[in-house]
Amino acid sequence: MRDIETTEIYNVQGFVEEIAPTLGFQRQPIYRGQADLGWEIIPTLLREDVAQSEFKDWTELEASLIFRFKQRANRGDFGGHEPETELEWLTVAQHFGLPTRFTAWSENALAALYFATEMRDDKTDGVVWRLLPGDRNLTVTQDFEQIPERPQIYHPKHSSPEFLAQKTCFLSHALPEFDTKPLSFEDHFENTTEDLVHLCQIVIPHDAKRGIRQQLTGMGVDSRTLFPGLRGLCDTIKEEIYAHTDSYDWVFAT
Repeated sequence: MRDIETTEIYNVQGFVEEIAPTLGFQRQPIYRGQADLGWEIIPTLLREDVAQSEFKDWTELEASLIFRFKQRANRGDFGGHEPETELEWLTVAQHFGLPTRFTAWSENALAALYFATEMRDDKTDGVVWRLLPGDRNLTVTQDFEQIPERPQIYHPKHSSPEFLAQKTCFLSHALPEFDTKPLSFEDHFENTTEDLVHLCQIVIPHDAKRGIRQQLTGMGVDSRTLFPGLRGLCDTIKEEIYAHTDSYDWVFAT
């Protein structure tokens, strides 16, 4: 069994030291921020209860969901960039909340840090997962129309402002048999013998979240930049209510 590397950071400066360079062609490090360290890396599809549905397995359930999405989505919903391949349809649908076999990641490490520092409560640690592809075959090419049946990385065309702003990419997950418990990606990593990826969890203690968020805002990484449009503007305004202090002394304290 392989161990997952774990480190802890308390500010943006410490996090920057954990950002990895591109390793070569189609070997771009990717990051996933989660506000709760206890959450598994598992796609939304595998959180559904397929046994309570009319479908015999996860593949049929996913196919039905995407079929209905195609039926009911309007051309104008895509801003002039309607998906062309099955991969594009699945990842766009996933981005907007449809359960699929994909989890969302980012090429932008600071964007992942932003999502990891969401203040769910005062005692929940966050985490940024860092995945380093050790093999270029882990990346799916744009003209690859088949849906991956094993963990692979897909970099979609930036067909929406949010995709572009967040530098979104996706990780596919293998679908288990009907009567098999879904496996999280970290469990898959620990139990596989294939040395194709390196996985690290960068823990953000709960008491460091607010300070890191304020640092990110000062660097231009906030809801307004990650969610272009009125939703991001409103979220930014709500956050500004709590971004106050009587003195700048705490910023420069050593």
